[in-house]
Amino acid sequence: MHRFVFATTVALWTAGTACENQSSHGGSDGTSGGVVLMTSDDSTGGIDVPDPGVVGKLDLPPSDGGRPDDPAAAGCAKADFLFVIDNSGSMADEQANLIASFPGFIATITQTIAAQDYHIMAVPTDDGQAAGLSTKCNATSCACMPAPICCQKTCELFGKDCNGFACDALPISDCDQVYGRGNIYNAVGQRCDLADGRRFMKADQPDLAGTFECVANIGTHGSGAEKPVLATLEAVSDPLNGPGGCDEGFLRDDAILVVIIITDEEDDNAIEGEGTPGLPKEWHEQLIAAKHGDTDAVVVLGLVGDGNLMGGLCPAGGGPNMDGTGAESSPRLQEFVERFENGVIGSVCATDYTPFFTEAVGVIDFACDVFEPVG
Repeated sequence: MHRFVFATTVALWTAGTACENQSSHGGSDGTSGGVVLMTSDDSTGGIDVPDPGVVGKLDLPPSDGGRPDDPAAAGCAKADFLFVIDNSGSMADEQANLIASFPGFIATITQTIAAQDYHIMAVPTDDGQAAGLSTKCNATSCACMPAPICCQKTCELFGKDCNGFACDALPISDCDQVYGRGNIYNAVGQRCDLADGRRFMKADQPDLAGTFECVANIGTHGSGAEKPVLATLEAVSDPLNGPGGCDEGFLRDDAILVVIIITDEEDDNAIEGEGTPGLPKEWHEQLIAAKHGDTDAVVVLGLVGDGNLMGGLCPAGGGPNMDGTGAESSPRLQEFVERFENGVIGSVCATDYTPFFTEAVGVIDFACDVFEPVG
């Protein structure tokens, strides 16, 4: 069954789709599955935020068999959260907004959905090989960004210890140079304290909020040719998740997958070498395939440029800038999100992402209730 997820507290549009067509969205074969567009004239998206201590949940339609009355019967005991974060030069404010909203998001998740066993990973939108370079040196050593790749060039130029490592012992591996790698360094080159040497966090991660702040503060020296969807697809691919893979163990067959994409630019491949290859329909099919064809197993949240949409917060015709108020309109990313039965679009130009995440939890909760884990 194709579900059209909606909420009474948000305005709802789907690009190019009339309101009266709400009952017949086409899933993977049409241009939209089920999507909530959270946007308004004010900077927080026009969403009614519940009073402190009150968990906000969406009024969602029941599945074919109705929602389980017994929480133990709900399908979602585990959840894998994948944050795909644009690390290009204009994203400092947006990363700060994401970090500020995370504690409330996780608190609401743990109060609302059945899943208490979760994985959390943050990945950049590039492969680390075309990043910028910021280096400061003193008489004996250098510090550079983005770590750790920046140390290769820094050592070539200055021949001094870099970020606390000798140039002949740099902590650089193949996993630091691929799309979809879990981030393990913050913006100033400090290694984040992820437990057990993983590239993702588990629910028992010490200082979960502080560790997320470290990995989500991903920096702004990444490539300007962002490929957020490619980063998403690689992060859930077999090579990266299988034995010996860079993200080994992150993606689980018996967990619901929640993808959160945050970017102020379109994923456009009109110019060779830029953007994710293929079309939104193909991207959708590949992500669903990573969950063995189960459309109930995937939720996609997109904080993207919305200047092309009615009521969008980003200036129409605008582009990314350094103050967080502009973003490139992103119809391809919007279409990608729309194709999922559990898809939510929000404005990357909002000054506060908390309302977006508060409402999105309801969509995740509903998806959990109808998800049937493998095995």
